[in-house]
Amino acid sequence: MAESIPEKDQFLIAYPNYVLRETVTYPNGGVSRFYDDGVDMVIIDDEICSCRNGEQIFPYTLITDKQNHYMKIYQRVFRFLGFDAETIEKCLQKGRQEVLYFTKKISERGEHADSSPLELLFEQNFTDVYGMRALKYLQKEFRISDEDGNNYFLDYLVDTADSRVAIEENGIHYHHPQLIGIEGYRKQLRKQNTCALWGLKLYRFSTEDCRFKDRIEDDIRSYLGKDTGGFREAGLLLERKTELYEHQEISLAQIEERREKGIRAFLIVLPTAAGKSRIVEEDIQKFAAGKEQFRALILAPNTNIIADWKERIENDLQPLQDRIDIKTYSYAVRHYHEKTRDYYSYIVVDEAHHAVAPMLKRVIQYYAPEFLVGLTATDQRPDKKRLEEIFGNYTTELSLKDAMEKGVVARANVYRIETNIDLSHVRFNGKDYVNADLEKSVRVTSRNELIVNVLKDYFTEGDAGKRQGIIFCINKAHTKEMARLLNAAGISAQDYSGDTKHPEKVMQEFKEHKIRFLCACDMISEGWDYPELGILVMARPTLSKVLYLQQIGRGLRRTSIKKNVFVIDVVDEYGAMVRPCSMHAIFGNSLYVPFGDITRQDYLPGQMIEIDGITERVERIVEVDIHTFEEKYGDYYSQEQLAREYFVNTGTITSWIRKGKIAPTVEFPFGSKKISLFSPEDVEKYRKELNIQEHNDDTVRDDFFVFLEERDYSLSYKMPFLLSFIDHMDTIGDAKIEDVLTDYIAFYQDRIDKGLPVDRPSCPYNAETLKDRKMIKSSMLTNPFEKFERKRFMYYSKDLGVISLNHALLAKMSEGDWERVKGQMKEDLERYYKQV
Repeated sequence: MAESIPEKDQFLIAYPNYVLRETVTYPNGGVSRFYDDGVDMVIIDDEICSCRNGEQIFPYTLITDKQNHYMKIYQRVFRFLGFDAETIEKCLQKGRQEVLYFTKKISERGEHADSSPLELLFEQNFTDVYGMRALKYLQKEFRISDEDGNNYFLDYLVDTADSRVAIEENGIHYHHPQLIGIEGYRKQLRKQNTCALWGLKLYRFSTEDCRFKDRIEDDIRSYLGKDTGGFREAGLLLERKTELYEHQEISLAQIEERREKGIRAFLIVLPTAAGKSRIVEEDIQKFAAGKEQFRALILAPNTNIIADWKERIENDLQPLQDRIDIKTYSYAVRHYHEKTRDYYSYIVVDEAHHAVAPMLKRVIQYYAPEFLVGLTATDQRPDKKRLEEIFGNYTTELSLKDAMEKGVVARANVYRIETNIDLSHVRFNGKDYVNADLEKSVRVTSRNELIVNVLKDYFTEGDAGKRQGIIFCINKAHTKEMARLLNAAGISAQDYSGDTKHPEKVMQEFKEHKIRFLCACDMISEGWDYPELGILVMARPTLSKVLYLQQIGRGLRRTSIKKNVFVIDVVDEYGAMVRPCSMHAIFGNSLYVPFGDITRQDYLPGQMIEIDGITERVERIVEVDIHTFEEKYGDYYSQEQLAREYFVNTGTITSWIRKGKIAPTVEFPFGSKKISLFSPEDVEKYRKELNIQEHNDDTVRDDFFVFLEERDYSLSYKMPFLLSFIDHMDTIGDAKIEDVLTDYIAFYQDRIDKGLPVDRPSCPYNAETLKDRKMIKSSMLTNPFEKFERKRFMYYSKDLGVISLNHALLAKMSEGDWERVKGQMKEDLERYYKQV
């Protein structure tokens, strides 16, 4: 329900079709007003950045959680600091007209930046919701640009069949308006508003959000979807064969001849008015002949050129008119993902020198047409080289094996170091090995010396002796130990971890070939975009295919010199069920020969393998077990995931297992406990057997009222608790537990003071116990809070000291609903104590 209009509201005067939906006031006196027209929302912040000396900043979740709520509801959400009429108008109008984006020289950010601690925390939350395989859907460091050429990098992008969702992980020191100040906050909002113009929904999760485990998992599911069924992978970046034409006399016969030889992309460079468009018209007609599925896309920078192309197509290619789309660059960058990669068989990029703009580059690299042509009059040699690189790249759904076989990435030659280290007793937490246990088992001198010996035997002479490599270790201590052993053996090495002093200097010395091996952990990608990397030693066992492939990916860059990478898998003894990832498991190749090409299974005994001076005869072909834990159980539900699915708490699931109501599909030891996993089939089977209904964001309000109307009061706890929580709940559904506890205790203390019975005789509360806040707090969290948590209506974060309402429930509840709840609780209390 819309609020009343404040006096002289500048925004509502300028935009009378909007209504004021909500006003949020912050502890520092700042305010945010939320306006909408039923489709878009505009948030105006006033005095939100002010912070007096010594004043405590307000919780950043007041911004992130409230904004996320409206981000889900409205098509676009814009946010501004103060009423800036010109900036607001530009944003609101851009969705209704085509906008030309310009190019600005930028400094590139690495495509594989290392995850920050906050990002790692979010990725853990993400995999807890969707499973271990889901990280492949998170596109990291996704770049967007505004019309002024300013570039912004988003932490993550999830591309779905219906929409694109951006995710930002926001530590308060770099994002809180009271800490970053007016200009910093305005820059943050420009980035956010650019997302809205790109058609991206941007969800922000703060440090506090990520530490609120149960709540953020439900939020992720609410904002991104129940499962990954509609998610799209980014795909591998491949190269097109491309050719550049500079001379004025271009014949269509030459283009056709080169196309038949596999050239799939052309850059036609001719002076203005030299007939570039006419050449394309003729070629389209020839290319489309006999192709029933022919579809073409013509991209141009502005509406004038678009109009010219439309006239040309209408006059000269009328039979094909309905199969040719003509769009501006800006339209394409906002909508390209709505088409499949192979939707167009022929694409034309007019004024192709604009292709250096990152957003147009993204469009060109997304599509994989049969033929791509760029037209430009620019004849500066450096620009043409850059254009060739852009037009020569595109994404594909090729598997890693296919990419190796096609020569797109470096081939991998694998050597297995087999140890006698027993990992069968190493615990795992349902996703990966427990690091503390790994350290005890793996950090043994004999194992590390085996690695050093293999490197000494094969990689100290000839071309192989010039190769540089990375050894992936289990922890910081392991990196130091490996570096010490390698240096002692005469192989230059350096530990590279979060403890490394001057890591930039270490990386520079590595690139200058002063160091041959980096012994690394927790630095998977940072600074590692190093094409010459030739040796990867997998010394850290992992069950995570995502982590393993991240590590392998550092060596897959193919160059004019480097065509292959050596991968050394350290293979320990494992239990029968839980096997870590390996190259043979990833590639499904069960036949091992030392230094064999991982994509091949046709080696014969006696055959010679020669790479970089390493000569190895195939003496025997060994069959290896390639079934990994993730392959077997990647889509199974843990107890926590099952509880979420059934809308109960984990204690209930544990109880059901103990009573035999449900049985885990598989179980694995974890110290004195067990990890229980349930197959998707068993999850559905038990849902039917136990008559468990579907519970989701749409049913949560009704579920809440059904729960309250049960009036299950063995003791009075639930009623004063809920009334206290509602009184202290802020605009995002959070309440400090100490505030709730104070009122909760005060309710019972008031009864004692008035000489009234505290509760039924079984209640432990009395004048003495009520003085023990720790005891009462524990009691309140056990019962009544646990009753609400079991149904996932509330969550508790011990770290934050906050009880929080389910955000989906908060969104469904009106002021009238809360009055109804309070009315029922008060009536139920009165009725309850009449019976005591």
